[in-house]
Amino acid sequence: MNDRSGRKYRCASPMALALGMLIAPHAAAQPVDPVSPTFGRFYAFGGLALLAPQGNPQLQHEKVGPGVLTGGGVRFSRLLSVEITVLGTIHSMDSPAAAAPAAGTFKDGTLRTDLSTGGLNVGVKFHFPLDRFEPYVGTGVGIYATNFSMTSEASTCQQNCSDTGPRVSSTSYDAGYHAIVGLDYHLRPKDVLVWEFRYLRLKANFNDINLGNVNAGGGLLWAGYRRYF
Repeated sequence: MNDRSGRKYRCASPMALALGMLIAPHAAAQPVDPVSPTFGRFYAFGGLALLAPQGNPQLQHEKVGPGVLTGGGVRFSRLLSVEITVLGTIHSMDSPAAAAPAAGTFKDGTLRTDLSTGGLNVGVKFHFPLDRFEPYVGTGVGIYATNFSMTSEASTCQQNCSDTGPRVSSTSYDAGYHAIVGLDYHLRPKDVLVWEFRYLRLKANFNDINLGNVNAGGGLLWAGYRRYF
């Protein structure tokens, strides 16, 4: 190598270093790309929820209840994904007189009533990536089983009397619809914290126990974890 070539390489090295220093911060600031090879297209998620029941005129004092969600999805692009969710909720209420067992067959004041819902739904989500934060909205449809359960204590029982009296139960299978708005926060490209509000529109039929149509859905606020593969 002659002296002229050596001088060229010595000049080029500082220039390359300076260029690298200029490019590196810009590259680090680029938004997370959900469908890049390092991010993956498939994901799984799970979390815990609180259900605020929609309310019914024939059911009094429906209380906020717990719920759980889990499922998986496919990220088709930075803006679109489709997912399948398994959902379960339960909440309690005052026992409705219309569905209660005959008077005298149970101890007064021992009726306990719960409404539980479980189902499988499919939804589509639209994402708005903002670097680590990623708001989204979506909608979907599913099939749900809603169970009404009323238990009591037997009028003749003296101890360990829980659920020893007449029981009233009924299950309704129905289609339900949901709308969601949520926020993902990317701890790392594949590890995501999730906060989501989901409104579930679901009507169950309990004509067999004199309750008619019952709103079994409501608003679910859940938080959890999402993992991309």
